[in-house]
Amino acid sequence: MSKHIYLCLITLLCSCAQLAENKESTLSNPSEPVQLGTGVSTVLLNGQSILKVQVPSNPSTGYRWTLSLPPKAVNCLTVLKDGEFTRDPKVVSQAIPLLGAPGLQEWIIKPNCPGVFVLQWNNLRPWEKDQLPITTHQIRLEVIQ
Repeated sequence: MSKHIYLCLITLLCSCAQLAENKESTLSNPSEPVQLGTGVSTVLLNGQSILKVQVPSNPSTGYRWTLSLPPKAVNCLTVLKDGEFTRDPKVVSQAIPLLGAPGLQEWIIKPNCPGVFVLQWNNLRPWEKDQLPITTHQIRLEVIQ
């Protein structure tokens, strides 16, 4: 009986932590890259700004972040950098590169027209066609002219 209570408490605490992480906030014309998973859900951009998005990644696990654009965004958003992997700045300073070390994937997106677009990032193994992503993140991008 105490094992069941213990498991319920752990589940409840994990759920609370996840809700706290998903706290909604809004950024207007962010100058720093937006970090996925930090609770940012809405980004406001004027037509002259660009959106930089970074997410921690470790390709040696086989998992890779991919960006899904809604159909109406295809003509209104230009992806200048599409998930390019770079080493973590903390690791880059080391003299010897560490194989399999984690880093960051980065996207740079330039709006071409106003609108509201929901961008979704999926963390998955590209060759596993019938599997759901292990994690997803969304940003609601509002572009004004």
